Amino acid sequence: MKRLAYILSLLTWLLTFSHSVSAGTTIQVQDKIIINKVEHRVNHPLMFQIDSVSYFSLKENLNFSSFSWNFRGHVATFEVRDSKLFLNCIETDKVHTDFNGLLDKYMDKKGRVFASWISGTFICGTGECLYVASNGFDSAYEQETELVVDNGAVISSRTYSNKTYGSVYLDDAKRMISHNIDLSKIKAPKGRVTIKIDAMNFSNEGKVTEWSVEFLRGDDALSAEIKEMIVTEINRVFNLVDWKTCCRDGKWHWTIQNGVIYPLIFQ
Repeated sequence: MKRLAYILSLLTWLLTFSHSVSAGTTIQVQDKIIINKVEHRVNHPLMFQIDSVSYFSLKENLNFSSFSWNFRGHVATFEVRDSKLFLNCIETDKVHTDFNGLLDKYMDKKGRVFASWISGTFICGTGECLYVASNGFDSAYEQETELVVDNGAVISSRTYSNKTYGSVYLDDAKRMISHNIDLSKIKAPKGRVTIKIDAMNFSNEGKVTEWSVEFLRGDDALSAEIKEMIVTEINRVFNLVDWKTCCRDGKWHWTIQNGVIYPLIFQ
């Protein structure tokens, strides 16, 4: 039954999300988690993991009304206390701290709503927003805390600063690469060649130390010699990028492994 309730909640989220995407991507307001009395923005909607009966009861009674900037129709605020995650309030047209018995089954002995429905790894950001993601949830902040939660219990917590890595992100790196690739000496047939570049290995500082180049489309007319020249030029330009500034805590954040495509056009 728990699995069925989770699947129903997930389907509800997917349907709502797909509707928001079809209407055009808009930066979404994020849920909040208070950690050590400091408010953080969290990278995932947290109420969608609750059982479907409770979710739909809250939606109906608290008036979850979707907007382009908030397809969920609410903003939930949680707080870490005693290594556990508790629901403080839900904001809709007003701030709700009394849930009128709708969440009684999640109440602890002190009358707090224990968020036992939440599990996963969450990035909670505070301070200056260094990168604004198109959906809002994947935005990067000056200071971030990685919370690992299991059925509402905080298993581990790790805080780090993104500020030390500067403010150059993958989109900037991609632009720099495309602007610096010189194909003038490569005599190739006219047309478009689509190439995929995958990051393979990274140093402790987050620098890309190894990558692969794969020709996906339009390369049928290219000789092996010309392909080798293209790969050599890509390698030259890749070495110009200070990749550690494209990372989160020394780990790849805006990965180029998940289908970043570079089209090369031969005039």
